Amino acid sequence: MKSRNFVLFGFVLLLAAATQEVSAQSKGGIGIKGGLNYNSNGQYFKDAEAIWGDPMNNLGYHVGMFGKINAGPVFFRPEVYYTNLKSEINMVTLQTKRLDAPVLVGIHLFGPLVSVFGGPSFHYYLEDELRGFDYDKFNAGYQFGVGLNLGSVGLDLRYEKVLNGQSVDIDQVFTGTDDFKFQQLILGLSFKF
Repeated sequence: MKSRNFVLFGFVLLLAAATQEVSAQSKGGIGIKGGLNYNSNGQYFKDAEAIWGDPMNNLGYHVGMFGKINAGPVFFRPEVYYTNLKSEINMVTLQTKRLDAPVLVGIHLFGPLVSVFGGPSFHYYLEDELRGFDYDKFNAGYQFGVGLNLGSVGLDLRYEKVLNGQSVDIDQVFTGTDDFKFQQLILGLSFKF
């Protein structure tokens, strides 16, 4: 009888915790986020050998905050964060520091557990080691991805591409190609208050 009551009590606690987790994720709020980003300048498939050879060359990070507004299964998630990008071009590593502001719209799948999202992303360049050349301080692009939500903690993987490249075709100077548009794979961890 004692073990049955113990199991029943454990089940009630588990159910209460699960309900709390779902409730926490279905509410809007604000939070912090950070993670790693892998940058490529329009050459993911061309750079496959280099990626496997030394994957740390183009690895950067991001840290910032977000807001989330839920409307049933649909949500609106504006974010702002600091991003540090690394680009290796012809054995030279260059850094770019910028503020990013994606404005994402998404939908929850399987309750609040899994979500897919996408939207425009706006960028303001704080520092660019290419600054000896003429480049636009403001830029825009897009992001899309998938997220896993476990209560207040979220994990997402997204793809981002900047739509317009540098004013001067610096990539062509170094490598003979004609595309210098940042694109990233971004892995983020978030915590919602």
